[in-house]
Amino acid sequence: MAPDDPQPGMPTNRVTVVTGAEQEAADWTPLHGDNDIGNKILWRSPAGDTIVGLIRMQPGSTLGGHMHPTATQHTWVIEGQISIAGTPAPGGSYAYAPPGADQETAAVGTEPSTLFYIYHPYELTHDHPDD
Repeated sequence: MAPDDPQPGMPTNRVTVVTGAEQEAADWTPLHGDNDIGNKILWRSPAGDTIVGLIRMQPGSTLGGHMHPTATQHTWVIEGQISIAGTPAPGGSYAYAPPGADQETAAVGTEPSTLFYIYHPYELTHDHPDD
């Protein structure tokens, strides 16, 4: 089963493991039609609204100014160096983009950059009222 293609009737109460070998074997899909920016979806919620994946950006590529009006995005720079919203983010960096924030992302340097991300709908309430 591909992690981004859940099969009907599969139990949702089990652990999903995508091995390194499975990740390597999966093709990079051009993100928004840009062949210099690849995307691999590792997991998607049953409703399809939460997505976990990898992005690979070639040097000099830019994921143009964009924002998600009703979702947050968490991004970890696994390798390489990017600039996100104008702020340098070398390997090991983490970025949080709240709903509506411009998150233009550019790959800088001479090597490809790999990012791990979580895209998640934003809700104003949660089930921990004491927090």
